[in-house]
Amino acid sequence: VNFLTQGCTTMVTGKCGSGPVDVGKYYRHIDDYGAGTNIAHLIPQGNLRKHVLDSARVDPNETQLDEMRELADQGMRDGAWGMSTGLIYVPSSFASTEEITEIAKVIAKHGGIYASHIRGVGMNLLESIDEAIRIWQDDDCPVHISHFKSSGRESWGLVREAARVIAAQRESGRTVTADQYPYNASSTSLGATVLPSSAREGSGDDLKKRLDEEAARMRELIADRIAKADNGQAIRIASYKANPSWVGKDLAKIAESEARPIVDIAVEILQNGGAQVVKFSISEEDVRHVMAIDWVATASDGGAKLPGPTKPHPRNYGTFPRKLAYYSLQEDVIPLEQAVRSMTGLPAEILSMLD
Repeated sequence: VNFLTQGCTTMVTGKCGSGPVDVGKYYRHIDDYGAGTNIAHLIPQGNLRKHVLDSARVDPNETQLDEMRELADQGMRDGAWGMSTGLIYVPSSFASTEEITEIAKVIAKHGGIYASHIRGVGMNLLESIDEAIRIWQDDDCPVHISHFKSSGRESWGLVREAARVIAAQRESGRTVTADQYPYNASSTSLGATVLPSSAREGSGDDLKKRLDEEAARMRELIADRIAKADNGQAIRIASYKANPSWVGKDLAKIAESEARPIVDIAVEILQNGGAQVVKFSISEEDVRHVMAIDWVATASDGGAKLPGPTKPHPRNYGTFPRKLAYYSLQEDVIPLEQAVRSMTGLPAEILSMLD
């Protein structure tokens, strides 16, 4: 409902490496029960890898790589539009460039798109963009950068250089595009926000065990990430089942009200199964700059929501009207025609949708 009320008629699922791997089964389920919108699914590389290797930080042997290739091939034959990666998330992040390239060759054979939540959007943004482009270097297939931005004060402005890099690739004949949600805050899990993927290997129980047995190292990692997020003021709880009273508050305020160290608050949340957070880490000037680029589409990076005791990122409800009403009509950042194209014709072109 939250997408229908924004005027959306088609949704792309399987983004950021997460979602159903059995594409045929997924589509049949939608046909049987309905979805409210049309659905275009991407093969989620993270869940594809998990299906074969679980959540282990290992390289696949040739047999396991063949299994991933076969699953990808079947998914494309069942109607997937391409493949997505979520290279900050476990286990997607454990895949090497070479491993992803091998699976991408299967996607390319079917004319699919490669959509990547790249490895980093901080000071490693340019290297991450380069990796996404290199994965398709040998194939004349489209590359798409999901939620294009540079995150963290130290990297503000870097997205403009990344845009120049992509523009140069496009001028040389490569098909590279991107999308953006029109907000200066992102949203993901607290774990992905305060811990590197190397510290999140395995299951939730593995993480809890690591928080206990490697407490000093884990707390140091968490403290460093929190310090870079305005000492916790930039990290706001969106949903947390164990203590709903913390929803809508940032880590700094929670720690102050509880009279406890902020790292203790973060560890407690992780020990209790984690939380979804909204992180204020993007420059408003960068948002406006990226928005004006004619190969950047509008995308929510959200999910289907029902009203409840959570405070999710407003992009789930307001992405498309915000782009039209606030940024185009009120702020005059881009012409209305460009705003409309960014959420209609351009996404259709990116996905090669013809009807």
